[in-house]
Amino acid sequence: MIIAFDIPDVPAPTDPFIGYWGKQAFTGHFSENPFVITLTSTYVRCVFAAREDYLAAAQHLRNYNTPAPGQPVRLSELYRCITRFESCITGMYLAVRSMRELRKRRDLSPRERAVLCGTRPKPRFVGSAGERLGRMRNQMQHIEEELAGGKLKDDLPIMIQPTGPEAPVNDPVNPGQTLKTIDRVRVQEHEVRFAELAAWLAEMVDYVDRLHALMPIGWNSTDGKVFAPSAEATSA
Repeated sequence: MIIAFDIPDVPAPTDPFIGYWGKQAFTGHFSENPFVITLTSTYVRCVFAAREDYLAAAQHLRNYNTPAPGQPVRLSELYRCITRFESCITGMYLAVRSMRELRKRRDLSPRERAVLCGTRPKPRFVGSAGERLGRMRNQMQHIEEELAGGKLKDDLPIMIQPTGPEAPVNDPVNPGQTLKTIDRVRVQEHEVRFAELAAWLAEMVDYVDRLHALMPIGWNSTDGKVFAPSAEATSA
């Protein structure tokens, strides 16, 4: 069997995480509301961790399936991959919950609401994608209860399983060969393609960029925090 991968990258060219944290440390947060500060900081931290986990899991998966010539298969790389994907999905769902709560805050300023809630249609990760992430996260969290209660079906894996379609390959040199394209992860009956995870993570990174754009650009003794005239223009 030939193994191929379909695992898109999740770029963050402007590195909004460092921008957000740096401004929070040196010029302060855009809000004085402790609930808003906590929700935004939790969101940024969870998206950062989820993206790191996704990229690391992808590399561990490649390492497992493509060992160096003459070297044994590194089984530990598979379990590193599984652990990282589990953390990725959990982090993404926590980010979803944080952003949902943030967008519902009635005490957001008009400037903040325009940046966080003005996009139409709303981002997928706070809608149906968030529900899917929640179901997968809950399945992972409670799978040991089903195992202990004898509720698991025999044909379902009891951990995250990287998988994908397998099809015959027309190769006269290696007759009967198949090509398996690993392009998704499975948790029991729940599946999500890497392309979907990458797209949702990209949306999440965009909202980190939006939060970064809301942050003050400076501080002085006369005016205190100084903000850009338009957060959206700064983000662009």
